[in-house]
Amino acid sequence: MRDRRVLRRRLGSAEAWRGTKAGMWAWLIQRLAALGLLAVIALHLHNPFVRPVQAAVLALVLLHALLGVRAILLDFGLPARTQRALLFLALLLALAGFVAFSRWRWY
Repeated sequence: MRDRRVLRRRLGSAEAWRGTKAGMWAWLIQRLAALGLLAVIALHLHNPFVRPVQAAVLALVLLHALLGVRAILLDFGLPARTQRALLFLALLLALAGFVAFSRWRWY
C-alpha cells in the first residue's frame, strides 16, 4: 500500500518544482553550485589568470559555502521556519561578498 504522505512528482512535469519550500531550493542551488565548481575549477587549472573564470570560482565558492553554513545552522537547532530567511541571507551575503571582492581586487 502506498503512503499518501510522500510527495511524488514526475521530473518531466511542468509542476515538478512548483510549491517547494525554501529548503529544497537551497539544497538544489547548493548542488548546482557544486557541479558548477567542478567545471570551473577544470577551466581554472588550464588558465588560472582569466578574469571571468576567477570571478566564476569566487561566486560559486561563496554561494556553496554560505549555503553550507545555512545547513550547519539548521543542523545545530535553528527552527525550520528560519529556512527562508537563511536562504535569502546566504544569497545576499554571497552577492555582497562577490561585489565587494571584485571591486577591491579587480576594480
